[in-house]
Amino acid sequence: MFLILLSCASLTCGPGTFEDKGQCQAISPLDTAPPADDSGAEPDDTAPVDEDSADTASDSGDDTGEDPVEPVARAVYILAGQSNMDGYGWYPGLPPAARVADPRVPLYWSGWGAFRPLQAASYGGGPYVGPEVTFGRALADAGQSVALVKHAVGGTDLAEYWYPGAAPADGTAGPGFATLIDTMEAAALELDASGEPWFWAGFIWMQGESDSLDLSKSEAYEENLRGLIDAVRFQAGDPALPAVIGLIARESIWTYADTVRAAQQAVADADPTVVTVETDDLPRNLLDVAHYDGISNRLLGARFAAAAMAGRDLAPSDDRPQAAFSVTAGATDYDFVGTCGWELSLEAPITVTDIGAYGAGYLYSSAEVGIWDADGALVHRVTVPSWLSAPAVWRGNIWYVAVDPFTLAPGTYRLGLVSWSGDGDRYLNNATGTFGPGIVYSQAVYAEGYYLTYPSASFASSTMNFLGPSFLYLPADGG
Repeated sequence: MFLILLSCASLTCGPGTFEDKGQCQAISPLDTAPPADDSGAEPDDTAPVDEDSADTASDSGDDTGEDPVEPVARAVYILAGQSNMDGYGWYPGLPPAARVADPRVPLYWSGWGAFRPLQAASYGGGPYVGPEVTFGRALADAGQSVALVKHAVGGTDLAEYWYPGAAPADGTAGPGFATLIDTMEAAALELDASGEPWFWAGFIWMQGESDSLDLSKSEAYEENLRGLIDAVRFQAGDPALPAVIGLIARESIWTYADTVRAAQQAVADADPTVVTVETDDLPRNLLDVAHYDGISNRLLGARFAAAAMAGRDLAPSDDRPQAAFSVTAGATDYDFVGTCGWELSLEAPITVTDIGAYGAGYLYSSAEVGIWDADGALVHRVTVPSWLSAPAVWRGNIWYVAVDPFTLAPGTYRLGLVSWSGDGDRYLNNATGTFGPGIVYSQAVYAEGYYLTYPSASFASSTMNFLGPSFLYLPADGG
């Protein structure tokens, strides 16, 4: 297998490492085992030897009479495109469990030139993530043995940068396609060297915004995309290699977005092994309408995985989390030092995916937010980072950070965040807005003090409603 994780009683090493002489050493993602133990320890000569067992062990035959189990071939997916494939969503949109490398899924990114355990790989830099993280994890969670090969560069067009050439290896290919082929070939060499079976499983494409800025490129997009898919299939040695295309969003900055989207869908309609994924319903970054935000980015990867597994077009679905409360108006006219928030009741179970804090503009300082049950027990707490440290995801005047999803059963809960005197970022009074389905507002709650604590006191007022903390959620299974 490609990746292994060893645990030792004397020392706990992280994913992709093993213990060697009291230290944690890195394991290459394509290694099949750590180096042999060269500690010099000799076998125990005093131990009795079972001659029959020794003879059996040295016999290369299989005495069980069963055929040996063939190893499962690893499915290798190719990911390519421009910035929304490269990844320009901020990492707070990923839940904590997805912000660390996943040793189940080797990723060969052109920026590394080697396989590494799955992690964010963006030319935009460390704070950014691409859809490969949730794409690979979703496939692995579904039980697939997968690996990913990725090359994507922002601001690039299909007409020139990704042009595959008039014929294979004729020297007319654009630099993007040439690098993609180099990346595929280098990854294939490592895959072959591992000794494990593998195959090219699919081509995932998220691009088209740059071409939508030019009428001639937009009108040529259908032919160019068909040529690109054919060229990738030729390189993969599979004329029916499945492909998944992300339909670009209809932002006003993309002048001919409808033309490109129609071309993308036409390619899929003409080929049963090509499917599309809708993205127009996914919000973009605040002040950056070209790029999907952190939450949308994680949903995009999951949608790519769902479409790849289903082998059909993926229309907008109910995978987008809803806000417990969205602010439309209010006043920041109440100075308070302590934990303040509001009480709600649920009639059906929900799954919380993100927790947030109100920001009058940018969230200039981080905010501590908690959720408590009816007995005052803390269910979850999180720090929503400030804009300067790592922008969270802005939705309805609330800044959200992803959490590892957890379920709230029907019942009563209290939300609270730490407020500081003179800081207009924390909450609103006399606030108006909308509550999500199944969310019933009860009353304002608070507790004095400098640290996050259970807001045990109630404040019965229609104006002092302390609507600052919120969360995003999905209906829980059975809800």
